[in-house]
Amino acid sequence: MLKKRIPIPQGGRIFGLLFCWLLLATPGFAESIAIVNGIIVDPSRAQPDYNSTVLIEKDKIVAIGASIKPPTDARVIDARGKYIVPGLWDMHAHLAALTPIGVAPEHYVAYGVLGVRDMGGYLDQLTKLKADISAGKRIGPDIVLSGPTLNGPPQPAPFHRVVATAAEARAAVDELKTAGVDFIKIHRQTTREAFYAIADETRKQHLTVAGHVPLVMTWTEASDAGMHSIEHIQTIFENLEPDPSKLAATFPKLMERLKGPEGDAIWTTMVRNGTWFDPTMVGYEDSIDAKGPEIGKLRRAAFAAMKLLMQRAISSRVRMLTGTDILERHGERLLHEFDLLVSVGMTPKEVLAAATVNPTAALNRDGPGRIATGAPASLLIVDADPLADIANLRKLSSVVLRGKVLDSTELTRLKDMKAP
Repeated sequence: MLKKRIPIPQGGRIFGLLFCWLLLATPGFAESIAIVNGIIVDPSRAQPDYNSTVLIEKDKIVAIGASIKPPTDARVIDARGKYIVPGLWDMHAHLAALTPIGVAPEHYVAYGVLGVRDMGGYLDQLTKLKADISAGKRIGPDIVLSGPTLNGPPQPAPFHRVVATAAEARAAVDELKTAGVDFIKIHRQTTREAFYAIADETRKQHLTVAGHVPLVMTWTEASDAGMHSIEHIQTIFENLEPDPSKLAATFPKLMERLKGPEGDAIWTTMVRNGTWFDPTMVGYEDSIDAKGPEIGKLRRAAFAAMKLLMQRAISSRVRMLTGTDILERHGERLLHEFDLLVSVGMTPKEVLAAATVNPTAALNRDGPGRIATGAPASLLIVDADPLADIANLRKLSSVVLRGKVLDSTELTRLKDMKAP
């Protein structure tokens, strides 16, 4: 219940009660929330902040500190012994592409994933979903979207838009900008002509370009041209050998090249240019056995090689993001991506940064991912220290989503939701 006293206008008690009810029913109208005695774990901070209070008004964090006294009318959440963590991001999602949206937004929130970068889908469905979440009709994460993926011929997926020439590419970027997309996603069949036109036009339109490096280019060329983020660790092999019929036979030689100066040059170039890398290891791991045991054996060996490359990328200090590229088990699989990243050498703090503060930096926008005065009030309260063990993010006690508290009972309800 809201405890703030609201003056009742003249005109009678019934009218006054109705006035108060209307205020309480207005979307975004919320009480003050004070999360007290918690341990703030924000990877942008050198050390956790102990015995801290996070004060929230409506959907914003307005104060942080150990000496803050909550307002007398605030809702107080005692987080003693618990950890206050920024909301997580899945930076490679497909909410409205090959499968229906279903209950993916609710499942994301149930696992503490409060931000999603949608990497290609039907723009009308995604726009409606964003509007429904904003209006409170659905519970879901913040969504940053690209709409249709730009790709070269032939058209491999129904939500892709084919662009082959520079003129077609520029027109597509301009139209998508007008339609309200947040960035441009490209895929592997993109032509060189179209790629350079997209890179140039996105700069003019104050957008960024992310996705697959086109097969006709190298990762260093794409990074030097201004590609903002490169997706999927496995695609590094495709760009060295674009012919899929030759990939298995040449794989050992490709790996030797990538373990040597040629591979080191890729990571060095990405670091120099500030190119983000979203490896989506879980997306590849989940596909290993999809085509039977024989191909699964080859993919398992390839995955082991990818882990070695990940170690080189990590030691080179490439800027990392966390994403999944999966169409089911939303939220849950992102937490497994964290496990995989730790297994190849990232520290829990580095993984947490890749899931929180790095996305906010890469997207250059306010949203989940940081705990700071003025930041959106989207954060997690977990029962154990994620810096000691990244798996502790599974011990989710409560979520604050844009100023609304979702307790463990509500999180369980969201997790158990099934598509109609």
